Amino acid sequence: MLRIYSNHHALRSICRSISSLPKYETLKLSQPKPPTCRVVVLTGAGKAFTSGIDVKYLSTVALGELSQIDDSARKALHLRRMIKRTQSCLRAVDQCEKPVIAAIHGHCLGAGVDLSVCCDIRYSSCDTTFSIKEVDMSLAADVGTLQILAKSITNHSLFRELVFTARTFDTNEAQQIGLLSRVFDTREAVLHAAINLASAIARKSPVATLGSKIQLHYARDHSSDDNFNFVSTWNSGMLLLKIL
Repeated sequence: MLRIYSNHHALRSICRSISSLPKYETLKLSQPKPPTCRVVVLTGAGKAFTSGIDVKYLSTVALGELSQIDDSARKALHLRRMIKRTQSCLRAVDQCEKPVIAAIHGHCLGAGVDLSVCCDIRYSSCDTTFSIKEVDMSLAADVGTLQILAKSITNHSLFRELVFTARTFDTNEAQQIGLLSRVFDTREAVLHAAINLASAIARKSPVATLGSKIQLHYARDHSSDDNFNFVSTWNSGMLLLKIL
């Protein structure tokens, strides 16, 4: 099991490390080390899971780079590259071959919700506050919430309300839309439960776990016929295990 702590300043905000050399990419979450790692637990090291993008960095550094470009087309291209880089960072979590469990506490705002959405399983403490904050920043969420969570949401009406208003919501509403699977009384209880879950998953066949995660991701974007064809091909090779 690999435990990863977000340790950015400003309530662990996601900042320059994501926009330039993403922490999650440098950790190579697609293939966590050591190779014996079977599950990843992602949590915050301080008072919050994360308060999202560092707005100060975004306004002074990232947008400052754009001010140096006169041509509107080149400015748009530069901004697109910045967005794609941030997307690739968080998608490294989504595309990790191991199950990723988010142990959330404190605040989970803006890009923090995007980050949690990229995890396979999300546990939270009961005092956590959430916000899909991007509309308040005059943009559409572009690194996971609208692209991934929207496909598995359980209450589209409430979800759209939270997206359009950018208002703060609690764990009760987070469970209503399908963002959380379990809620615990304290931060310590969340982390303890996440680690116990990780240990239980780690005892299963890593081949079966990997195959299940790949199939779940594939099913997200394909038809039922495609999914049946894919899993039959996958299992025709992966069922040749000595363990059977």
